[in-house]
Formats: sequence, C-alpha cells, structure tokens
Amino acid sequence: MIKFINVYKKYLNKIVLNDISFTLENNSFTLLVGENGSGKSTILKLISKHIQKTSGKIDVDGSVAYLQEKYTLPRHIDVKTYISFLESLYNVDLSYYVKYLDIPKIKIRELSKGNLQKLGIISLIASKAEILLLDEPSEGMDSETKKKFLNILSTFKKENKTIVISTHDPKDYIKLKTNTIYLREGTICENI
Repeated sequence: MIKFINVYKKYLNKIVLNDISFTLENNSFTLLVGENGSGKSTILKLISKHIQKTSGKIDVDGSVAYLQEKYTLPRHIDVKTYISFLESLYNVDLSYYVKYLDIPKIKIRELSKGNLQKLGIISLIASKAEILLLDEPSEGMDSETKKKFLNILSTFKKENKTIVISTHDPKDYIKLKTNTIYLREGTICENI
C-alpha cells in the first residue's frame, strides 16, 4: 500500500505538492496524469525516497523499483554485459524479455531513446520489486514496442504488482483498467 497524508513538497520558495492525500491499495494500477510541473514526478520520487517531503506523512509498504524519465546507465559497456550483470545481481533469467523486446546487443551509448527505455524496463523486471514506478515510460517508443510494453504491464498486473505510471497521455493505458489521479499545479483535481 502507498499512502500520502497531507503531503507538501517545497523547493526553495516554490510549492510543488500542496496538501496531497491519496491511498493506493496493493496490486493496483494507477496513472498520475497532468502537465509538466503538475507534481507527477515529484510523487514518484517521494514514493521511491529519492527526495524527502517537506511535511505530511508517506507510508509505503513493499519493495520499490523506480524507472525515472531520465536515468543513467553505464554507457561504456554493451547491452549483453549489462543484462548479465542484472541476471547475476537479482538471480533471474531475462533472456525471454530481452528477445521479446528485441534490444540490440550494442554499446549502451549507441542505443536509441526507445531502446534505452526497453533496457530500463528490463531493469524493473529484474528487480522483482512489489511496487513499480515508471515516469513517462512509453516516451520514445514506436507503436510495436508500446504494444509489447503494455503486454508486459498486463503480466505485472497478473503478478499482483502495484504499478504507478506518470503520463501525459492516459489513453495509451485504457485497456489496463487503471485508477487515475489527475494533477494540476501540485494539487489533485477531478479531471484535467
């Protein structure tokens, strides 16, 4: 379960989240929807403990994996070496997903944005976390990759994972029967 109670987040003098309260049950699928600067990424960073709240209370029950919109991978190694590292670290076989997502086995620095996203998704799969946080995960994906990504999300749902995705475009996820939290200027609203 993820629970926010009267959460505020301020950077210097700017309030980014203003008295946010919500509860996400275990095994739920939730979209955070809003424009840039509405607070979506801040919520994910608070859940993952990448940043601290200014005030309020946050409870997170379960292991968390977070795929940031902009993340860093070891660019000097190739994809195969990175996958082997993940398999060893988490004691998992990722060969099915690597083949399914068709990730080229080249240097990470040579990957396109879409292929970097695929590699980030592979990292989430490897982690075996109970709570998966994804910040604009389908950005840069072509339609075929997006379809495969949605199939993977369906598998995550069947595995009873709690999934939270920030997005500008909720229609991509309509078939996954999601909960939606609409954000505007750091507050929750009915719709946008």
